[in-house]
Amino acid sequence: MKKLLLNALLPIPVFAYEVSGLSIESAYGVKSYLQSVTSPVDIVTGEEIKEKHPFDLRDIIFNRDGFSFSSAGGFGQTTSVYLWGCDPKRTLTFIDGIRINDFTTPNISANYEHLLLEDIEQIEIVKGVQSGVWGADAVAGVINIVTKKPREGFHIKAKGLLGDYNTKKAGISLSFANKKFDILLSYYWFKTSGYSAAEPKKSDPRYGKRWDELGWERDPYRNETFNLKTGWNITENDRFEAVVKSIDAVVHYDAASGTDAKDYDDPWGYGTTAFFNHYSQKAYKLQYSKHIKNNNITALFTKSTFKRSQFGGYEGEYREYTIKDKVDYNLGFVNLGFSKQHFIHNKSGGTSLNKRYHNNGYFITNVMNISNLLLSQSLRHDSYSAFKDKTTWKLGGKYFFKRDINIHGNWGTGYNVPTIDQLYNPYWGNPNLIPEKSIQWDVGVNIKGFNITYFKYSIKDMIEYDFATYKYKNVEGKSKIKGVDASYSIFLEPVYIRLNYTYLEAKDKNGKRLPRRPRNQFGFDIIWYPDENINIGFSGVYVGSRKDIGNVQTGYYTVINAFANMNILENLKFYVRLDNITDKYYQTVDGYATSGRALYTGFDFIF
Repeated sequence: MKKLLLNALLPIPVFAYEVSGLSIESAYGVKSYLQSVTSPVDIVTGEEIKEKHPFDLRDIIFNRDGFSFSSAGGFGQTTSVYLWGCDPKRTLTFIDGIRINDFTTPNISANYEHLLLEDIEQIEIVKGVQSGVWGADAVAGVINIVTKKPREGFHIKAKGLLGDYNTKKAGISLSFANKKFDILLSYYWFKTSGYSAAEPKKSDPRYGKRWDELGWERDPYRNETFNLKTGWNITENDRFEAVVKSIDAVVHYDAASGTDAKDYDDPWGYGTTAFFNHYSQKAYKLQYSKHIKNNNITALFTKSTFKRSQFGGYEGEYREYTIKDKVDYNLGFVNLGFSKQHFIHNKSGGTSLNKRYHNNGYFITNVMNISNLLLSQSLRHDSYSAFKDKTTWKLGGKYFFKRDINIHGNWGTGYNVPTIDQLYNPYWGNPNLIPEKSIQWDVGVNIKGFNITYFKYSIKDMIEYDFATYKYKNVEGKSKIKGVDASYSIFLEPVYIRLNYTYLEAKDKNGKRLPRRPRNQFGFDIIWYPDENINIGFSGVYVGSRKDIGNVQTGYYTVINAFANMNILENLKFYVRLDNITDKYYQTVDGYATSGRALYTGFDFIF
């Protein structure tokens, strides 16, 4: 292990997309070097985010291997992210270690459409089943968004953006750090008139005409995000940290796919309804870390709250108390601990639930290196108050022929738990639901800049809505997902190239393809660095055959975006971003719009 970690620290070329030598927090629940992770990992660096200027997570993963997404319109509209072909609810998402999966929504995933990617150090993507480490809902993998730690001294960052659809963004970040104390405080404001969430469905003879040609209403969006991250080095072995993140957003939406609606409208003649949603999410973390010889002890409390005005209102809260100890030894380390989780759902669609359940989780992970062979073993036992206990595990291995040539494999079990709403809602709840069960394995090869992984899932007792009984139920049989995830990246000075491909077979128990997941997807990034002050890039994706609900074809299209960055002064950067440069007409969900060609310009000022 020591040899492996030393290799990870050797000098490497540094540019925006370099990830070698980085540390990662979400693979084993503690900080570890990327080289010591057996699971396939993708890292989005802070430098890449600064170059591409994404509005939300959808913008940064739209062309990455292993990912696909669908969206019910443009800015702020509900977005579903599919990792390795799994439903959004099967990806566990964190911000700085705070769980942000919103169990009050049907997606049961993070609200990616509201996450402004500002002050981000990196985005960690760990692929494959991780329930042995994290417990329920980590079947597809884990996404951890890590915010920046303040640099030494006092710094001010201001930024602004203007663009099509009457889009505006502004923000300011203040930070200070010395050897004892650090703090980052930021506020970001995003507002756009947007475009219509809905457009004609493929069966509509008007399909192919954009919203403005039809005279459909814009659906605007506003987002205000506040961040606070602070730390106190009490001694060289003791540190206290606190994180507060607040998102307040309002999004206007349409009545249904293919159906336009005003803010207050009666599109079907059943009575006037308000077609806008006020969304609020808050996340908190308190953490104390203590280093004693070979022990790194951490005690933390995290909390997430969710509130939406839509359909009479939704309110819920998640709390977690964790204590863990990372113990280093000659061959590697062991991470073991205990967590207590509370799930509270107060209101659902205007109905007062006031229900809760809790879970006690016990976990241990061992990572060790024997010569050039890296081995990981994870075991976790969860005891929920609402259903039977569950024990999950994960085994991983990685053999290094050289530092940048290795083979890896992983095998593990996972599960997804029913939500409080699915269990106890008086209209569609089913108190007899049991957790979904999963088993997954993957095997792959990394050869310098080339990575390829084959993965396979089997998912049993899937929880789905039954349109015959109008309630949730466990579906008999197994859904099976398998595929290939491949990427190649190289820096041919002065050009960086990344190519990737995903092949996916995702089928239900009857062998029918699961909707909204493309069978084939190609992505690319090409960035030219003529000198240290300028870069120009193109990012694109080709989506092959993809069937929506109702067997509607929504694939077979290519979208290309472009961007350019220029350092005008030492502390001032100007940039432009051009989306959908060919003005391609396409839909990710039948009857919902996507952006046409759109230009945005902005600046970043750092003092």
